[in-house]
Amino acid sequence: MSDKLKTGLLVALVIALATAWWIGRQAPERARMRTFKNILLQVDTAALQAFSITEPVGRGGKTIRFKRENTGWTAAQGEHRTPAFTRPLNELFAAIADIRPMAMPGAAPATMERYRLSDTLATRIDLPGSKTSLFIGTTTSGEDPATAVRLAGDPNAYLVPGTFAWITELGFTGWIPKPMVNGNPADWERLTFTFPGNISYALERTPAGWTTNGQPADSTKVAKYLHALSRYYGRDLANPVDTLHAQLIYQLRVDGRSRKDPVFLGIFNAGDHLIARSTLAPRWLVMTFDPQTELPRMFRPPEAFLPREAHP
Repeated sequence: MSDKLKTGLLVALVIALATAWWIGRQAPERARMRTFKNILLQVDTAALQAFSITEPVGRGGKTIRFKRENTGWTAAQGEHRTPAFTRPLNELFAAIADIRPMAMPGAAPATMERYRLSDTLATRIDLPGSKTSLFIGTTTSGEDPATAVRLAGDPNAYLVPGTFAWITELGFTGWIPKPMVNGNPADWERLTFTFPGNISYALERTPAGWTTNGQPADSTKVAKYLHALSRYYGRDLANPVDTLHAQLIYQLRVDGRSRKDPVFLGIFNAGDHLIARSTLAPRWLVMTFDPQTELPRMFRPPEAFLPREAHP
């Protein structure tokens, strides 16, 4: 056998061994990623009667207990109790009803720290009906975000589709509903906006469609605005004492077919900040109001609803 042929066979053998080594290194990882559970947890949320959310130890470790009552879900912490905010509750139920992992990063301590799934960093959901606890960690960024979770009794971290970590991070006040002028836009007949200086105009439904200050309005613009308005809730609670010397500067009145009395939303100047009160909320409930974002979103001038060609 010639030296040239021997060299060629030796090179081929080295390449084959290197390929086998690389495949051997990759196989366990691929097998691990292939063999994690298809379904991590399924919860019959329609049958769920109670559950609790406990914040991480680093944030105080307080627990909010949820219970299904005849009138709906309630949230309680210590002696404080409130009807539970429906929107995040429904989003949470949708997330935990059928949890299917998309990846399993592993069980190493560094992984648990990275995804905030250690016992001291994770938020815990206790589900008595399912007799298990679900730990919630961080949410990844990008076009397809995922939430890191861990199941009690399972040492591994999993990534599941969606972003629901923010729901479990709500404090007790976050679960208090803060209604503005919520309702069904299909029932609304007239919205009256009042601005500083007692300047007002009406957005009104007629047989021919919506009008603004008596002029035909752009139906698409109106529908988009009403949909957003009907789903909008206040963000934070303000001190009720702020209302003692506050001055009403903006007001929105909504008249509709389904309510005997109109809904009023008042925006008050409380000195160095604005506050909001709604007749849909209890009298003690006062909300913060951001003049930079919420004011232009809710109190729009009449020309905002006019067709483009009708603008001056």
